[in-house]
Amino acid sequence: MRDLPSLSALRSFEATARHASMTKAAEELRVTQGAISRAVQALETDLGCPLLRRSRPKLHLTEIGHLLYSEINHSFDRVAVVIRRLREQQRGGQLAVNSLPTFAARWLIPRLPRFQSQNPDIRIDLTTSENRIDFSVESIDVAIRYGLGNWSKTASLRLMDEELAAVASPSLLAAHGGELLPEAVDAHALLRHTTRLAVWDEWLKEGGAAAFEPTGPGFEHFFMVIEAAVAGMGFALLPLFLIERELREGALVIASPRRLRRQQAYYLLFAAERRYDPKIVALIRWLKDEIAQDQGGERGMPQRAEAVA
Repeated sequence: MRDLPSLSALRSFEATARHASMTKAAEELRVTQGAISRAVQALETDLGCPLLRRSRPKLHLTEIGHLLYSEINHSFDRVAVVIRRLREQQRGGQLAVNSLPTFAARWLIPRLPRFQSQNPDIRIDLTTSENRIDFSVESIDVAIRYGLGNWSKTASLRLMDEELAAVASPSLLAAHGGELLPEAVDAHALLRHTTRLAVWDEWLKEGGAAAFEPTGPGFEHFFMVIEAAVAGMGFALLPLFLIERELREGALVIASPRRLRRQQAYYLLFAAERRYDPKIVALIRWLKDEIAQDQGGERGMPQRAEAVA
């Protein structure tokens, strides 16, 4: 057995520290204030040091109390995540997916009906963000992110590269002579994706032109940049697989034959200890099939999925 104090004492201390009140801790844990006080005192006796300074109107943590509280609080959060996952598994096959916003809207959601038809017992709960995911404390099973594949303490599957092309509305391109030339670019005419500010710089350098800072309107997400380009606000450098519909319907046209391929790619991320979770395995198998079909020409994805340790 681990040499640990009682769980009751740890829970009493954690609730007291979080509320800075034994009364509120007692209400939360549905015990008397005296029971909370005795449990905290027993914990202090066990550790041989005070954890709380008792002064009105609130209790205050000692330095050691702060240290213990931060560790207990984090550990309880992790246990809560595991318990939620176990309960969700008993209720059914929920799979919480967090994706980049435009990737979700443009690529993932249109394909999800095929996943659901192949896996009727798995219910997808999809959210979007660009933040780093901590699988140890967040109720997220897998995440789709763009980067170099160097996420620490996280298993990953390389899904796809991307090929970016300069595009514009037909009227804007015609007004600029029918082609966007790297050596004759107007900085004010370049739309900026504010979380990928380096892409125009890379495109210009590969075209042999001197790099400069674009000064056109900036947008946080690709779907915003796409809409701005369709509206004729400027030239955009966009992944081709995200704008298939606009290119097919003529809302956007290719402004330059030059393409940009970056080292970064799209990855599926998940906690390493869950690599054999049946729901995650099912999702990985389906993603590989979808990308393989795109590679075969039925749809438009650049690269096949590749496992990364």
